[in-house]
Amino acid sequence: MKISKDNLLKKVSSKDNQLIKSLDILIDDINANSSINFFGRLAFWHQLINRMKVRDRIETIYKKNNFSNVADPIFITGLPRSGTTFLFDLLNINADLRGPLYWEITRPTPVINSRSKKAYIRSFFTDVELNLARLIVPNLDAMHKIRANSPEECEQLNTITAKSVVYLYMAKLPNYFQYLMQTDFTNVFEWHKKFFQILELSNRPKKWLLKDPSHIEHIPEILKVYPNAKFIHLFRDPLKSIASTCSLTSKIQKGLSKSISNEGIGKDTITFWGNAIAKNKIGRTLLRADQNLDIEYSEFIADPIETIKNIYDFLKLPLNSDELEKKQNFLKVHVKNKYGKHSYQLEDYGLTDNLVNEKISLNWQIQ
Repeated sequence: MKISKDNLLKKVSSKDNQLIKSLDILIDDINANSSINFFGRLAFWHQLINRMKVRDRIETIYKKNNFSNVADPIFITGLPRSGTTFLFDLLNINADLRGPLYWEITRPTPVINSRSKKAYIRSFFTDVELNLARLIVPNLDAMHKIRANSPEECEQLNTITAKSVVYLYMAKLPNYFQYLMQTDFTNVFEWHKKFFQILELSNRPKKWLLKDPSHIEHIPEILKVYPNAKFIHLFRDPLKSIASTCSLTSKIQKGLSKSISNEGIGKDTITFWGNAIAKNKIGRTLLRADQNLDIEYSEFIADPIETIKNIYDFLKLPLNSDELEKKQNFLKVHVKNKYGKHSYQLEDYGLTDNLVNEKISLNWQIQ
């Protein structure tokens, strides 16, 4: 089953050269990869069709409304598998902060209130899709638990521009891989902003709480669109986070491909995130002191509540006793490995401690 770029573009009334170029490279790589199985091709086709439709609807709504600036966002980031999801979920227990729900990311239009009956229907169908994904990728919840009605990372939003690491997790795409490492993401965050402005038609928070590892490499582009954005960087030992990232990629690709190369996944992982860290070192120099907070993963895991207090001080948010109790209850319920254990070793992906230290660890430390 070949994917047609022309058929995809028919779903979009407003096209631009960046979208056309990104789709060209992505679709050529998908069609050229004979290892992608039936479920993989179906997943790519469904994802691309959905995202082009969403893009078109966002553009239509955007043209019909006058929008103010989006609420100042907070970006949680760090290498993949560094506790960013855990921190994101913990911080979302706050009336002033709001992360996008997964069903809002996949089915944001027409705009509806997130507490309406229609929202329940969209959430239901999104959960059906997630259940199918769990059949194709066993143990998915142990690696990254996703629920339709729970806040989720905003990387999925980037797929409406056809520039997203989501596709790299799905299959080996060598030309697209190189393209993503080199291309500018300013237009991605311009669409990102449009999305949140549209969500604000039904529910505007004081601040958007956003999370994604790939944000570490895009600070300059983010600041062009969100000049007052704040960043929270989580630092975990790359020997752990890189091995875990390889394992996640391997398990997803096993469900979507006839065959995969674990050594290839290892090589691509340290190349991609090594490049991202190099960009992050440059991007961090653009941040004011009041725009960035660095957190050590081991300290966060050892004492999550103390870390939360430091973050609230950084964000200048009050932390009352009721909210503190809710966060403590969350910690009691969300036990590590509740959904199964995610096991991984660097050696399984052709990597060594020395190689990861050379390519990643030496450049990924709290300043």
